[in-house]
This record gives sequence, structure tokens and C-alpha cells, in this order.
Amino acid sequence: MIESLLLAVARVSTCFGTQVLTEATGFYFERDGRLFLISNRHVVLDEATGHRPDRVEIELHVDPEDVARTVQFSIPLYRDGRPSWREQRDSGGCIDVIALELDRSALPPAQSRHAFTPAHLVADLDQFEVGTSVVIVGFPLGFHDTVHRLPVARQAVIASAFGIRFQGQGSFLTDARMHRGTSGAPVVAR
Repeated sequence: MIESLLLAVARVSTCFGTQVLTEATGFYFERDGRLFLISNRHVVLDEATGHRPDRVEIELHVDPEDVARTVQFSIPLYRDGRPSWREQRDSGGCIDVIALELDRSALPPAQSRHAFTPAHLVADLDQFEVGTSVVIVGFPLGFHDTVHRLPVARQAVIASAFGIRFQGQGSFLTDARMHRGTSGAPVVAR
């Protein structure tokens, strides 16, 4: 039996045309019957580095009986020249999180996918303080179980004031052995 947390996380490739640009992580979130892929904003658009992919590809597990069976699924990042993702702002500007709505009718049938829901979200920011243990599940440097196509988990702690922008940016810090490819991974407290 595969832990549902591992099936709630997706390997994300950013692409421009036929060229793969970067590897990252995303996770599924379901609300009011709608399904989203959540990742970091800098995965789909990073003005500072000129990173502007036109689509992302995610790897979907398609056989509940054989977790090793996967297919690639392409998601355009722009429609009529406008971003297809949703992003959030606060008083300090953009936060480094985006949501891409997935068209369920376009997804392959018989998927082995789990999703976070509003019930999984933090209700009280005060319960997290510097040093709180968390787990980050993703694909650091593309590393993963290459047979079953599953992510790996890393232990981390909250390393900056939670709920307050670190250095004015739309993020907070964790302390863990993290690498490129983990951007967009969920930070999970158990």
C-alpha cells in the first residue's frame, strides 16, 4: 500500500516548445469539486532569470494496481497570451505560489492520485513556530523512486517566522537538505 501523501505529489517538468527547461515539484489540491496543481510561481515564471516556459508536464500514475505505470500530461501555461494559472497577492505583492486548474475530463481514466483539501490547511498560524518539524515531499535534483515514479521525503524545520514574509518576499524558510527540483513541494506538518 502506497502512502496517500506520495500520490498527492507530482513531478513537474517545465517546457518551452519541445525543450525541457527545468524539473520541479507540484501537488494536487481539490476544492469544491475542482482539481488544481499547486507549485511555486517561480517554477512557471521567473522574471529575474528570464524563465518563461509555455507549458508544464506532470507525470500521472494511471493504474491503481501497478503504481509504476505512468503517463505524461501536458498543461499549457497561457491561453490567448494570458497566464492560465492563478496567483495570490497580499499587501506585500505576489506570493510564490500558483494554482493551475486541471480539466478532469482531459485527464486519463483510472488514476492513482490523492489530493490535499481545505481540511489539510493550517487554520491557526500560531501553532507553527521556529523549529517546528515538517516533512517536504518532492523530487530534489530529479531524485525519486525511478521504478515506481514516487517522490522522496525530507525532514525539515520551520526556520523563519511562519506567516510573515521572509525578507519581504512572499515565502517563509525551512531548514533541510534541499536541492533544485523541490520547488513547489508541499510542506507538511503531521
